[in-house]
Amino acid sequence: LIITLIQLAKEEIGKMLAALILILFSVLFWSFFEQGGGSLNFFAVGNVNSHGFNMTSVNNSINALWVVAFSPLVGLLWIWLAKRNLEPNTVVKFGLGFVFLGLGFLVFYVSKNFAGADGKTPLMLFCLAYLVITLGELCLSPIGLSMITKLSPKRLVGMMMGSWFLASAYGQYVAGILGAGMSTPDENATALEKLTTYTNGYQQLAWIAIGA
Repeated sequence: LIITLIQLAKEEIGKMLAALILILFSVLFWSFFEQGGGSLNFFAVGNVNSHGFNMTSVNNSINALWVVAFSPLVGLLWIWLAKRNLEPNTVVKFGLGFVFLGLGFLVFYVSKNFAGADGKTPLMLFCLAYLVITLGELCLSPIGLSMITKLSPKRLVGMMMGSWFLASAYGQYVAGILGAGMSTPDENATALEKLTTYTNGYQQLAWIAIGA
């Protein structure tokens, strides 16, 4: 990739650097978003009122449910704004993705204030937090390939798409490290102690995401 950048024509360098910056930010996005595959699953099982539901199943399916429900609405919103010359550009959509991501983790954090003595938080707040995070995903993820196509020289589109998907893989890896850092090493910790550990971690992720 570095060799390719050196060989670019001057008029291509700016667009490629923009694409690379957005790809690097997407690593950060996915490293937070993919807590759903790790720490949020443990949080759901141990610190959310199940109301009879299998919380692992809820955690693994709620994001997909929100995507199916809201992706047509978000798509229609962009079309409606485009007709009025108000549609935000790619960078703004990336920014909105991070803002919603951060707000979603703030909901996870705030949910501890509604926990009972058993350390269980409301299921409704858990689902609401996932909805906000999913809105962030819908702002950022669908425009990624479009962004690569627009910014990359035609001869390099394939390589840059590979870099975009590689960023997702790196995000998954970092997500595991972050999730491990938010878990308590004490196997005998109470649900309330685990709740505090997880939600404090989510608060930090929230501010970093919004700052990004």
